[in-house]
Amino acid sequence: MIKYKSYIPSKTDGIVLCFASEDVENELAIIPKTGETIVQGKILISLNTDYMAVFIDSEGNRIALFSRT
Repeated sequence: MIKYKSYIPSKTDGIVLCFASEDVENELAIIPKTGETIVQGKILISLNTDYMAVFIDSEGNRIALFSRT
């Protein structure tokens, strides 16, 4: 990630980092084991079967995961 004096990680404001996944459930199974926090579990976000989940990483960054399954 980035470390810079003007960037302050936030759970509610600023940039959300987004990553594609084969299946969001795969990452959601690992996240609690690494001490990170799931903010939003897997949810359907479109009728085209797109799913997403959001978590806070160990540095306080909000990260969204997207998958088709």
